[in-house]
Amino acid sequence: MPEYPRSSVPAAFDRGHLYSPTLAQTALSLDDRYAYDYRPGDLFEPMPAAPCEPKAYRRWWRNSAHVTTPDFLGLRPGDTLTVQHVTSVGPGTVLATWRAGAWVEYPYSAPAEYGRTLVRRRNNSGHWY
Repeated sequence: MPEYPRSSVPAAFDRGHLYSPTLAQTALSLDDRYAYDYRPGDLFEPMPAAPCEPKAYRRWWRNSAHVTTPDFLGLRPGDTLTVQHVTSVGPGTVLATWRAGAWVEYPYSAPAEYGRTLVRRRNNSGHWY
């Protein structure tokens, strides 16, 4: 049984990958065909799935996904972590946490240049992507 972090958002595991589920995924958990392990969030329920239509998506992002949280799956602003890139793993620093994920800054190969990405999952090796 995987160990869940204390978190403002709900947490779930799928094949060793930690993530925050949507309402649609929790509905699937009621079906016996899906093995699903779940911990409710301290402050938030699972987010609704993102709509496809641009205006509805913008509203969903502003009102559901981009809501500031004290943490995201145990990550807090200022924490350091490892980011899983396509061909490598590198360090990163959490800048902000939202209901949809953690905003992370990571160094490029060029000195003094940084990239930013939203991480939403942690793989079974402990790296975030």
